[in-house]
Amino acid sequence: MHPDVTPESGDSQPLRIGARVVVELLRLKADPPDTTKLILADARSKNALAVLRDRMLALQQNLPFPAGTPSVASALDEACRDLQIPLPVARPDWGGIRLLDQLFDQWLQHQQLDEQAQQWLAFLRLPVIRYAILDYSFFFTPQNLMRRFLNQLHLVLLSSSQKSRAVLRESLLPLLQRIHTEFKQDIGACNRICIEAQTWFASHSDKVGQIEEQLRTQEISLRKEQVAEPRVVRELNRIAGGKVLPRMVMDFLHGEWRRSLLLISMREGEEGSTWKRQVRITESLVELALGCEDEKGREKYRSFYPVMMKNIKTLLVSVNEDSEALEEALDPLELILTALLNGARADAAEVPMLQASNAHITAVAVKQVGTRALSRIQALAVGDWVRIMTADGAHDVFRITLKAADDEPWVLVSQSGKTITKKTAFQLAQGLEGGVLDIIGQGRWWDDQLDQQLTQLHALWQEELARRPPPEPPKPAVKTPAIKTPATPTTTEPATDVALAALSLVSLEQQASSHHGATADTASRTEQILQNSNLTLAESEPASSAEEVEDFLAPHAISDEERETALQAIDQIQVGGWIVQQTSKGEERCKLAVRLRGRDKLIFVNRLGVKVLEIDRQPLAELLARGLVTIVDTGQKFDNTLERVVRSIQEDRKPS
Repeated sequence: MHPDVTPESGDSQPLRIGARVVVELLRLKADPPDTTKLILADARSKNALAVLRDRMLALQQNLPFPAGTPSVASALDEACRDLQIPLPVARPDWGGIRLLDQLFDQWLQHQQLDEQAQQWLAFLRLPVIRYAILDYSFFFTPQNLMRRFLNQLHLVLLSSSQKSRAVLRESLLPLLQRIHTEFKQDIGACNRICIEAQTWFASHSDKVGQIEEQLRTQEISLRKEQVAEPRVVRELNRIAGGKVLPRMVMDFLHGEWRRSLLLISMREGEEGSTWKRQVRITESLVELALGCEDEKGREKYRSFYPVMMKNIKTLLVSVNEDSEALEEALDPLELILTALLNGARADAAEVPMLQASNAHITAVAVKQVGTRALSRIQALAVGDWVRIMTADGAHDVFRITLKAADDEPWVLVSQSGKTITKKTAFQLAQGLEGGVLDIIGQGRWWDDQLDQQLTQLHALWQEELARRPPPEPPKPAVKTPAIKTPATPTTTEPATDVALAALSLVSLEQQASSHHGATADTASRTEQILQNSNLTLAESEPASSAEEVEDFLAPHAISDEERETALQAIDQIQVGGWIVQQTSKGEERCKLAVRLRGRDKLIFVNRLGVKVLEIDRQPLAELLARGLVTIVDTGQKFDNTLERVVRSIQEDRKPS
């Protein structure tokens, strides 16, 4: 097996393909151009590459935003027809153009997008392909900033509802306009925009995440209530149902005391110690109310009365934090019990049997649903995305916030955070079969599609390698006197290279030098994370093709402007915000626990509160610019608009 290919355990895992192999796979995608003005070459020519980049930039600059091209390969065929000599294009570059053209076609044809989304995609095709040719990490690492941006944008464009347009698309439109105007030949300009987009997405995700957490808590509380309510009703009916009690005692039992019983039953269940105390106090209260018929009974309960009232006051948890509400609930009870102990006759009535409120589904329409659709729905996890068609024919993308069992409803929150829906697994499966629901999964469309395409190309590459004849055994070395020979060029013919140099419209920009301000420990920390990422290239490439391949894999030098944008993004993370860092074991979510302002140091912990990362502000920005750290939650304060959504749900649940 090739050293740059790593097998995964299990058939469902994608094949991990190294950077150098990706270059070889892209060669297989390089079908011959439609014009004789473009010819395929095995290696890159500096001047030919400059002409190719200039022609693609000219194509973009000649198109008004948001106009685009239906095919970059076809547009290049047409744009190069005026060349006096054929333009050599490296096979991996041409294969990359053809591959991304194909993926954009799939995105447009199979996603049922609205007109605006189609316009945005048509515009993005050319900048994305230009970016990928400038930075091959787009093809082989999911941490690439442009790939992350495209994954997030894919979810946005799948939602066409008015709420989604107002919240998401209007915010992203200026970023796309900046890509059109600012992205020339330096991918740093694109990376800066992608970092800003990542920060905006993180801020928005934080707001939606908070509403999801409140909804999750409310839904879990509701489901506990559905179990606890019958238990409370059963005990009250057992203790007081059918008995003749003073009306004020009955009102207390069926009012505030019932609510307190419900809260404790939800919190502890029927085995909790506080719940058992409440049941015993309920029994004692009914016994006292019934036992004051004669002086002997009244004498018996006079000494017990203060202890019982103290316990009732302690266990009245529904109002024990509100002194006025507590006094309002206890005053009538104390008044009637004191009167009973003094021999008074109170207005009494038979206590009716309570009926438990049933929030469960009692009847469903008899309709069959396929086991395959139901299995696909059941396989979804919390955090996965689905796309649902709305009543007006638009679409909205929802994330699963709470997954339920049996016939309980699932809770789903839209990407904009403005819409909340509840559906059972059966209803979701019906939507899947009926074509009104599509499963999106984790929302990494570009990662999934690139993995799929490269895996297919890898299988073809393996077949081609198998058909090649075995290499001849090395011949014994023969010592011969050294003869000096003139050096021969390794690229295109000299005359062609000179002609292409004359055709270049702009000179190649020099890459910015590496930043030297980091300290020694900072550099080691950055290097450690780089080694754990997919940006690390395999070492064992045959020397015969190493120089040729390395030309495609030259790393992008981080510019000062990119660092400044990354620093601004880092400064927006508040305590409680989350990032994802790349480790040797994969992605790890880390929460900002401490920010030491004087020392520019940030300390992150994992979900268990264990410190996993202590890093200065500057190197963290460097990792963010390289895509090795991603901001997923800035920890911003809760949005008033979303808070009103939650409050409206709470109001709807209150009894009228």
